[in-house]
Amino acid sequence: MLSLYTIFAVPVLFILLSNLFDIFGYHFTLIRRTTTMPEKEIIKAYRINQIMFDLLLFIAAGLIFGWIPALSGITLKIFGVQDILYYLFLQKPVPEHWHWLRWTPFGFIKKILTKTQVIIQALFGVIISIVMLILFSHV
Repeated sequence: MLSLYTIFAVPVLFILLSNLFDIFGYHFTLIRRTTTMPEKEIIKAYRINQIMFDLLLFIAAGLIFGWIPALSGITLKIFGVQDILYYLFLQKPVPEHWHWLRWTPFGFIKKILTKTQVIIQALFGVIISIVMLILFSHV
């Protein structure tokens, strides 16, 4: 059995590791690139790497700590929490319009999200993640 501390730490660590990969990966892939390949193609290749990293992180967390804490971490990712943290950690202004979050729940409904919609969506993700941990993790 995992302690309550560990159960809540797993999703936080998941989102922090995913964010760290995004910060370094995006920076080295796009900003410090040495190729003349079009940016759109580089972004596609980077996104594949990012998805694979998150999938492996989910599987590793699930096998080590249990599937509910791992699912809670991926829920934070799916609801855009990691994307908000990306801007906060880099101390960049949070964009007013988010056209790249089409794969999130709100993004399926509305293709371009406002900053407010992204924040509301992230809060929903945090709430769902916490409720999932409380209801389904047996401590």
